Amino acid sequence: MKRLCFLSPDLDHARQVVADFKSNGIPEKHIYALAKYGVDLEDLPDAGPESDDFLNPYKRGVEIGGTAGLLAGIAGLAFPPSGIVVGGGLVLLVGLWGAGLGGLLTGIAGAAFPSSRLQSFESAIDQGQVLIMADVPKDEVEKYESLIKSHDPEVSVEGIEPTAPIIPK
Repeated sequence: MKRLCFLSPDLDHARQVVADFKSNGIPEKHIYALAKYGVDLEDLPDAGPESDDFLNPYKRGVEIGGTAGLLAGIAGLAFPPSGIVVGGGLVLLVGLWGAGLGGLLTGIAGAAFPSSRLQSFESAIDQGQVLIMADVPKDEVEKYESLIKSHDPEVSVEGIEPTAPIIPK
């Protein structure tokens, strides 16, 4: 899949393009619309998790928390607390606990901030344009680009790789 991103000049244009995407076989779960705060997107698909930075901080938190947990487990193995027998299972358990806790906390913190991948569109969204993102098959990118340009030839279509979902669909 390839994610196509473009700025729609207004809501009517965005609705027309989204309707064309749906009629050409793109399911609604692969289409996202993002507008400035206060704009009612009504029947347009919501950007949902695409509008914040949860996944990248989550991944970093899992890596850092898992490493810290493993190091704490190894330290507990090398210098066991008095009266407690520490084994390899506990090292693994502390490492997994650290990865889970680190991922959760950094993911929640990252979700509080707007997506860093969408910063280049921020000023246009603030001016009233609507960002449309659609995940299309890689071999049909040109077809969907021409579909977008049939509504407005001056629209600039950018392609970015979509983030991998935490839970595959």
